[in-house]
Amino acid sequence: HAYSHSLSLILSLFVSSRDSFLSVNHSTSQDKSVQQTNEVNVPPVVKSTFHMHLQGNEFEDTCEIIPFNSSTLHTCNYNTSSPLMIIIHGWSINGLMEEWIFSMASALKTKLEHVNVLISDWRPLALQPYSVAVKNSRQVGFDVATLLQWLEETTQLSMDKVHLIGYSVGAHVAGFAGSQFKGARKLGRITGLDPAGPIFQKVNASEKLSPDDAKFVDAIHTFSKTGIGLVVGISQNVGHIDFYPNGGSVQPGCQMTFIYPGLPKTIKCAHQRAVHLFTDSLLHTDQQMTAYQCRDSAAFDRGLCLDCKKNRCNTLGYNVRRVHNKNKKGFYLKTGSQTPFKVYHYQIKVLLLNLIEPVKVYASISITGTNGKSTYRPVTLTQEHVENTTYSSLVAVGSELGKLQALRLRWEKEGTITSWWRCVTSMCGKDTELRVARIRLKYGESQEKTWFCGQGGDIVHLKPSEEQEFVHCQHKNKNQ
Repeated sequence: HAYSHSLSLILSLFVSSRDSFLSVNHSTSQDKSVQQTNEVNVPPVVKSTFHMHLQGNEFEDTCEIIPFNSSTLHTCNYNTSSPLMIIIHGWSINGLMEEWIFSMASALKTKLEHVNVLISDWRPLALQPYSVAVKNSRQVGFDVATLLQWLEETTQLSMDKVHLIGYSVGAHVAGFAGSQFKGARKLGRITGLDPAGPIFQKVNASEKLSPDDAKFVDAIHTFSKTGIGLVVGISQNVGHIDFYPNGGSVQPGCQMTFIYPGLPKTIKCAHQRAVHLFTDSLLHTDQQMTAYQCRDSAAFDRGLCLDCKKNRCNTLGYNVRRVHNKNKKGFYLKTGSQTPFKVYHYQIKVLLLNLIEPVKVYASISITGTNGKSTYRPVTLTQEHVENTTYSSLVAVGSELGKLQALRLRWEKEGTITSWWRCVTSMCGKDTELRVARIRLKYGESQEKTWFCGQGGDIVHLKPSEEQEFVHCQHKNKNQ
């Protein structure tokens, strides 16, 4: 009951009349193009502030840059020859500048060195009922665009050197800012970190972050598909590349506990995980996370999508390859529960000889390589295609195993229902077994394939709750 009450509270805060949002008069000054706001040489009203990150993790350590006041650029040591990154927070429920902002700003400075990192502070406009904050997001987008045009005129800043990083509602703020610059003046990049879903879901591209808002737009969705009717992040693709870690649903390590003011901690944890994944990509450059294009999360979990040909895989985070995804499929990957978040993906394909009807096989697998051995990982083997007897699944392990040497497969008793089977012989019941011809592992990160067989190349007979070891096949069939 406490959980249901909390969800109701969240929905009442998040979800308001979409009509009231869409009825905002888009012809007001804040929605006009930037080029039209200085016709009478009167600086436009900017309702949010911008703060240069220099060092430290306190807001007091930043230096305010005031649009149309050039002396503040000198005071804050703004480098006119360096690229510009602007971090934009989302809706606020407590009015505090959250710690992740300074962690990300510090990571950007550490990784890139010569870069100007600004923090967009729109807390007075964000510390409102959600629907009001959403309306205010257009004004904030206008504020960011105004700052950028002023810097363009004052410091000859090229818009191609601008990267906006927006979280939640802030992702759409970045989109509204980017939409003010057209053609060759388009912004270089916008990154949306779990862009907000309520009110923005299924509206026109001009009413939310979209690929039209910059030369390259990437988005990381971490709490957009919950399965419980609650949508915090937007589930639709909004960029040229859209990443869905762990299916874009509840993230590893985000347990269901509750914090003030009744907001489930798991929701904040999962929603904010996009932020930490992006920061992680800056801090752990030797452990970049690879994602794979797939039609949906279910197909990815079945191990059907570990192909890197024709730009079908990409790097999540700052180091993403800037290619445009023409078929609009999302990119999926698994992650760990804490930083560094990288895990290693394996596709397992098992050739079973005695299954006639499609079934699910519940099993566990342990992989041994030159760098060590993985713990047992649960897998659900499902038939790849109706016309063959190959069963597949995805396995994610937490460490790089090196060159693969062997694997152990255990058929779990759970899920063993004899009525699902048609036995090749009349021997059913207690004598039910799996007849495993061979197993293939494909390592997603390297695309290397390894074939495993039973000892001596014999067919392995596996009974429920039993496990067997498989070693390199002596004569692997590369057509399988």
